Amino acid sequence: MDNGLTIIVVENDKLPRVSFSLVVDRDPIIEGDKAGYVGLAGELLRQGTTNRSKEQLDEEVDFIGASLFTGSSNVYAAGLSKYEDKLVELLADVALNPSFPQEEFEKLKKQSLSGMENAKDDPNTLASRLFNQSLYGTDHPYGELESDKTIENISLEDCKNYYNTYWAPNTTYITVVGDIKARKAKKLIKKYFGDWQPKEVPAIEYPAVPSHDGPVVNVVNRNSSVQTVLNMGNTIDLKPGNPDIVKLRVANQILGGGSMGRLFQNIREDKAYTYGAYSSYDSDELVGEFSASASVRNEVTDSAIVEFIKEFERLQNEPVSEETLQAAKNNINGSFGRSLESPQTIASFALNIQRYNLPEDYYENYLKRLEEVSTQDVMDAANKYIKTDNLVITATGKGSEIAESLEKFGPVTFYDFYGNETGPPSLPIPDGVTSEKVINDYVSALGGQDKLDKVKDMTMTSKISIAGLPAEANGTTRMKRPNLFYQEISVAGMGTLNKSTYDGKVGKVSGMQGSKTVTGEELEEFKKQGEFFAETQYAKNGYELKLESISMVDGEKAYEMIVTDPSGEKFTEYYSVESGLKIKEEATQEGPQGPMTSSTTYSDYREVNGVMIPFTQVVIAGPQKIIINMDKVEINTGLKAADFK
Repeated sequence: MDNGLTIIVVENDKLPRVSFSLVVDRDPIIEGDKAGYVGLAGELLRQGTTNRSKEQLDEEVDFIGASLFTGSSNVYAAGLSKYEDKLVELLADVALNPSFPQEEFEKLKKQSLSGMENAKDDPNTLASRLFNQSLYGTDHPYGELESDKTIENISLEDCKNYYNTYWAPNTTYITVVGDIKARKAKKLIKKYFGDWQPKEVPAIEYPAVPSHDGPVVNVVNRNSSVQTVLNMGNTIDLKPGNPDIVKLRVANQILGGGSMGRLFQNIREDKAYTYGAYSSYDSDELVGEFSASASVRNEVTDSAIVEFIKEFERLQNEPVSEETLQAAKNNINGSFGRSLESPQTIASFALNIQRYNLPEDYYENYLKRLEEVSTQDVMDAANKYIKTDNLVITATGKGSEIAESLEKFGPVTFYDFYGNETGPPSLPIPDGVTSEKVINDYVSALGGQDKLDKVKDMTMTSKISIAGLPAEANGTTRMKRPNLFYQEISVAGMGTLNKSTYDGKVGKVSGMQGSKTVTGEELEEFKKQGEFFAETQYAKNGYELKLESISMVDGEKAYEMIVTDPSGEKFTEYYSVESGLKIKEEATQEGPQGPMTSSTTYSDYREVNGVMIPFTQVVIAGPQKIIINMDKVEINTGLKAADFK
């Protein structure tokens, strides 16, 4: 178009549907201490325009049964072709007239902060952040780390400035796919986008990615991990259209492209170290990467790395058989052929040709180039793009169990969620510090045994945030010596979600799934919920305590103590070295998908009647996260037995 906007049309009349995909071809943004603002800006595009509120947008999209999505550099609209004019109008309104409402900005920012809290304990997120940071450096857009700190720094103006600087028609493509003629598509887009004015978009200079004279071994410590998330690889210079791409694709297919790849066959099928091991590569105008990954048991972390490197070197030094080469080509050939059945694939091919200035026949000749790949090409690609002597190796797992074994690959450096070096994850226990002393210090930190003994009953009311609930839940907990217990969780408009009671004789659970009386071993476990300051009774009740080390818990030094109950079940508790208070506990149990670790962190201790009570608790069990914030804690109000029925 006259304003520089490029339109790509793939006609397909098999179904009466059409999609419009707008892409702004901008350079990666260096976000610095406001990392996250570009993504927030993309989400805000969908939150309202100068012509429509978010609610009006939703209503109009729903009315025609359409889809409308936005990102930091894209807008996508799709629906029935009879609504093609309406779809382009909505696309243009969102892309050209965003209103950036302050209220929606605050909501999205709050959601981002909540997501960061979940990310801090997710092993795969931790692993991805560490690998990107290690590979590219935190000053590079591919290695920058979003965090609660950077998100707090973001203002609405940052989002507006990003949009106003980088969204321009002369750097934009609109790809149209479906039941529409090219002439009609051009007419519609010209109607709604013709007045969009071109402008000069600033170019960005990037820092060089880190170079290494040997392997780099970086670790994020996650004490609750029973598996280590391994990533390893290196940056590569492989721009779109490079003739080596098809050669590396064949090499990668043989190495780790699926369940028949050598990594999978070796590390899963032969060694049984993992559920799966894979490798991949990315071509990129700025800087690409080769990487390989697996989640392995802690005790075989170093052995798995040895096998990864062995397979890399095997591909570099031993010619693959003609049978293996042809099998890889057949797999790629079939995948390529199947992808051509989708008009969206054709559109993406056309877009790539435009964006990256590829030859017009680049994809037409793809299979010809594939067939020409030789065993020598595979070896050459493996040697050129897998830098076995300078690998970046990252591990996210229990540092005290894996760190020493990783030293054989290179000096080990430890990092936290924020990308800061932390030093070793565990330190030796000082002389004279025993498990008994840690418990005694905890009792003193709570207020002393005399104060604890005077607590006869306790009532706690709280607000509870549970993912998936439409609103915060209200919690009420009552306890009375020796172990009477009452807990109710409810949500306005939904009623009681769960109620648990133990009145000294009978334990009951009720809620939306019905009710039952608790008996047997389950009842014995149930009673423990009503114990006051259970840690003070460990010795009396036959618990075994073992101090392991001093570990880091969210940047705080803590005594790590393994607790074994009379039945043999083990769990881990962490007590602050500085305050003496318990700040976390963890337990691992076998589940249908393997071992699952649950944890509870305790913070915001406040004094109530001379006793320190944690006013914030965060419970994580697999993907489920529950945040409990106390509204009020009352001690010795004279609770009666009837309060526990």
